[in-house]
Amino acid sequence: MSGVTIVAGKEIRQILGTKSSLLVALFFAVWFGGLSGPAIAGLGGESAAGALDTGIFYLGLVIGVFIAYLLSGQVFLREKQEGIIATLLVTPLSLWQIWLGKVIGVAVPAYAITLVGVGVLVGVANFPGEALLLPSAPAILHLLVAVPLFIASAVGLLGFIQFLFGLRENQIINIIVFGALFFLLFSMQVVFETGIAVGWGQVGATILIGGVLLGVTNYLAGFLSKEKIVRTIP
Repeated sequence: MSGVTIVAGKEIRQILGTKSSLLVALFFAVWFGGLSGPAIAGLGGESAAGALDTGIFYLGLVIGVFIAYLLSGQVFLREKQEGIIATLLVTPLSLWQIWLGKVIGVAVPAYAITLVGVGVLVGVANFPGEALLLPSAPAILHLLVAVPLFIASAVGLLGFIQFLFGLRENQIINIIVFGALFFLLFSMQVVFETGIAVGWGQVGATILIGGVLLGVTNYLAGFLSKEKIVRTIP
């Protein structure tokens, strides 16, 4: 695992060192968290408490996947465009180790930024407010377990796609993914009005789905080969 740790550390340092990408990711997390907070604060009472859990449940997932999308392009696709990945491919590390290290290297900062966005959501939802609004235990468990599972799954799948396909195919896929995620982010008001309940059953099912997705993504990564990646380097 030392090779995986080295790759993960490299990617984390690269993301933290690229201020523009980091600031864009933070901006979107804070913006969507702050944008959703007033809708919760305006409900009041038990409705607001339920809406806060709904916001954490829904927004935590979507922001997390969106930030994963923003950062993964820098780690997977950009290195492919610039030919940097070719240097990694000639190291003693296996392709799976390189892929896993990159997944961890993106998932860690993406999850941290997601927590910032959710923190902004909770803060704005409590201002101004007579009673303190706090997430329920199921919502906290969802944030601590399900959200990072989905982030890691998204990073892994995006990395698999960006490694597997050429630049033209990746451009088309990026447009589709970007549009879908933006649609989900801007549909938060509908989610609040629907009033989706967040309980142990929903959270447990989400954790199970996240675990299955991560397992499937890890399985797909096994089909990657260094030869396939080299053939798609421009």
